[in-house]
Amino acid sequence: MAKSPRPWVYFAAGALTGLFTGAVEMYWHQRSAQHLLDHRLQQVKDLFLQEGPIQGSWIESQAHPYTGKNGRTTDVNYGGITRQENGQLRQYEFIMDVPTGQLLDIYPLA
Repeated sequence: MAKSPRPWVYFAAGALTGLFTGAVEMYWHQRSAQHLLDHRLQQVKDLFLQEGPIQGSWIESQAHPYTGKNGRTTDVNYGGITRQENGQLRQYEFIMDVPTGQLLDIYPLA
């Protein structure tokens, strides 16, 4: 009669499968989140490129709570664009709604 496997073998196989699945899911989620941020930054850059070339751009990956003028609170990403205007660099910051990707505000920095 064959000896039955020990219970710890099943436990170890389940634990390793869970760890592997979790690692793959975390990697996929981070890549898709970064791709979405890159796409949203490109949308803002395209708006600025209609008026001329830009020098640089950035977007924060960390979401921040933001209360709009209407009193509604939502999570937002902050970002920025630098462009040449009248021979000088001018910086703009923008606020983008995380759930919808809607551009909430664009304003020049001092």
